[in-house]
Amino acid sequence: MTSRPTEGGSPARNGPAIGEGPSENRLHPTIRDRNYLHLAPIAHVIEATVRTRLAGNGLRVLDLGCGLKPYAPLFDGRCVSYVGIDVGLPSSADVLSAGQQLPFHDASFDVVLCTQVLEHDPHPDWTVREAHRVLASEGTLILSTHGVWFKHGKADYWRWTDDGLRKILQPFRIVDIHNCGGQYAALFQILNLYADPLPVGRRFLYLLNNVFGLALDRLLPAENLIVNYVVVAQK
Repeated sequence: MTSRPTEGGSPARNGPAIGEGPSENRLHPTIRDRNYLHLAPIAHVIEATVRTRLAGNGLRVLDLGCGLKPYAPLFDGRCVSYVGIDVGLPSSADVLSAGQQLPFHDASFDVVLCTQVLEHDPHPDWTVREAHRVLASEGTLILSTHGVWFKHGKADYWRWTDDGLRKILQPFRIVDIHNCGGQYAALFQILNLYADPLPVGRRFLYLLNNVFGLALDRLLPAENLIVNYVVVAQK
């Protein structure tokens, strides 16, 4: 798997992404991690989608709003190019550019991966149109975003519902919208965040909250309060 520069944009160098702790494992969070209830369901859906829907080893992948490219390992052996794009440093971006005007030719990619970006985008409809433009025919969009979450980052504009995502993604054919974390995951995830200032015992509280949140979500699923959505769509 290689990354490649493309037309336009600016070269970038590696570094930690804003709002993403250097020790945070987005791809393989453990049950003792603070953000397990937030991150684990997203990673599970993305991993399953890559494994079951993306055949072959010649994929051209665009990681739109890539941050530290946490999901890049899922594409090892499956792609000929993996390009990360983000608005600025620090990040692991190969190209610096906003999503509203992507510096790539039409139909340049087979997959666009966009995780936890849409809520920070002042013009998400423009970015969706650009993602559609740079995808090849029958290409796949994998997009995750917040349903309910605390305000974070330098620019935090939106929270989404499944209806809102269907509307803004109208250029695409929706394959699946996955609910990732219901009302109990949301409750216990918030408790984890409030445990952050504690000088001792945080990891134990994270473990308890994660176990209870996971168990109650499975026993009493709900669709009216969702932590995150993962959308799989096709051009």
